[in-house]
Amino acid sequence: MAALNEASLKEKLRDDPVGVYLIYGEESYLKKIYTDRIVKKTVDDTFADFNFHVFDGKETMLNEIYESAAAVPMMAETKCVLVKDMPLDSLDDSGFEQLKTVLEENPEDCALVFAMLTYEPKGAKWNKAVKLFDKYGFTVKLDKKTSGDLAKMLESGAKKRGKQFERGAAAYLITCVGSDLNTLLNETEKVCAYAEGSEITRSDIDAVCVKSLDAKVFDMIRDLTAGRFDSAFTKLSVLFEQREDEFQILGALIASYSDIYRAKAAVKAGGRAEDVAKYYSYAGREFRLTNAARNGAKLSFESVGDCIEILAAADTAMKSTAADKRLVLEQTLVKLARAGRG
Repeated sequence: MAALNEASLKEKLRDDPVGVYLIYGEESYLKKIYTDRIVKKTVDDTFADFNFHVFDGKETMLNEIYESAAAVPMMAETKCVLVKDMPLDSLDDSGFEQLKTVLEENPEDCALVFAMLTYEPKGAKWNKAVKLFDKYGFTVKLDKKTSGDLAKMLESGAKKRGKQFERGAAAYLITCVGSDLNTLLNETEKVCAYAEGSEITRSDIDAVCVKSLDAKVFDMIRDLTAGRFDSAFTKLSVLFEQREDEFQILGALIASYSDIYRAKAAVKAGGRAEDVAKYYSYAGREFRLTNAARNGAKLSFESVGDCIEILAAADTAMKSTAADKRLVLEQTLVKLARAGRG
């Protein structure tokens, strides 16, 4: 039938919520929100025990789903069958024939929802499954929003609570806590409750919002590239005190220096740092490229390459030797500082 975006899905649910749906994508919060909305639109709470059936897709046979969908709604016009995380990319030819029958013969009074809430399928078989849903129902891919869209959502959420972000503060919140929508909305609610006036400032965000590891490592790299080595090493010590995992700290360092390398490569080629988003997955995290360009402004392209090699060596040392991981990170920071100074 059709592939729906978020706007067309809202319209479909408003006008005619029944049908076959495949909900998937990167944005966990939106997948849950719209799955719940389909259920709410098609199931009367009074008779939910009869008209709402939930299956664990990893433990359910397609014939069970078929029989549940075929049942007549009890004291209601519509019903809903929800299948969570069925590994559609593992079906054999016989399984695909069964799936085709389930979708093609779904009754007009049933909302049949296959929701990939935690399972992330891929490959040729997954593409084949998507095409089946496109033919007999609706596919809804809910991916990460851009940083700009996220900032608008946060500003709208604050406005509903009688608050407003000062200029740039919503974008700053995203850099602090990351692009996960559920986390962002929770942190927005927290900072709205904390802010004394009608305006939410960066100071309010710093006071109550928990920074992600990526944000903490970004601050550390900003100190390194600015020559504030004592501050950078202090931040690393704080990460150790907070019991952050050493591998995750190294991973965040590698990701940040990779951003710097990509941003500088784009600029060297005559483009902008943001152009990298066309070739890599930065949806909702475009700010990383802007920050990377700023952090790497004082570094030569060759120095950044040296930093990448230093981090690769640290990764090898931590994974393949018995070396103390904290010591490896401390030594790595010293080497990064030296590389940054040329």
